[in-house]
Formats: sequence, C-alpha cells, structure tokens
Amino acid sequence: MPYFKDSQEMYQVHQALFDRLAAHPEVGPAIAASNLVVRFVVHDPDGIITVNCRHEKGKYISYVMGESALKPDLTFTCASDFSHRFWQGKVNIVSAILQQEAKAEGKISQAMKLLPALKPVYDLYPQILREIGREDLIIE
Repeated sequence: MPYFKDSQEMYQVHQALFDRLAAHPEVGPAIAASNLVVRFVVHDPDGIITVNCRHEKGKYISYVMGESALKPDLTFTCASDFSHRFWQGKVNIVSAILQQEAKAEGKISQAMKLLPALKPVYDLYPQILREIGREDLIIE
C-alpha cells in the first residue's frame, strides 16, 4: 500500500518539507549553491514538484507543485514511495538509478555533488512529519 493516499496528500507533505528547506540555515545555502532547477516527477500517486535552487529573494529555494514553466536542469523520476524513503535516508540514490528504480536526466554530476548537503534532511523530514501530525509516515 502506498504511503500517500492521493496526490493532494503527497503535495501537502512535500510542501511542509520544502517550506522548511527554503529557510533552513544549514541546508538552504548548500542547496542554493547548486544553482539547479530540479524537477521531481513521481507516480503512485502522480505529481510534479519543481524546486528552484537559484537563490530567491528572502529564501534559499522556491518550488512549484504541479506543472511549471521553469526549465529543469535535472529531472528525477520515481515512485512517490521511493521519494518518501529517499527523504528519510532509506535509499541509496546511486544504486537506485543503476538498478532503474529511479531515473535521472540532465546535470546528474552536479546533483550528485548536492547529496552530502542533503544528509541533515534525513533527520529533518521525520521531524517535520511529527510536527504536521503524520507520524504514521515515519519509517523506522
């Protein structure tokens, strides 16, 4: 059974995550330094999230849930469940791409350099899930 019952629920959880990252004093600057536009195309349930890591006024990142006119530097395609496990540090992204659990197109080498900066998110995401009352989504 999928972690998210529908796209709206998936978007709500990811909105909480990206809102936090947009102002996070440790992770935000590291993500913004990548200067990438990353599009996540997920399925089961379906959704598109485009994250603009080009430093915005007053925020480190901005994002769009759903279709976006922003041209991505990197498009990452996977199941919503995979994305959910990734944000909790439960998958190895390189192995997943090699095993075709996920697909990456575009500036992959730049994105791989960003992975160490995301390590604090693996603890932050479960904390956010607790804060929004979604402890049921935490993977132990």
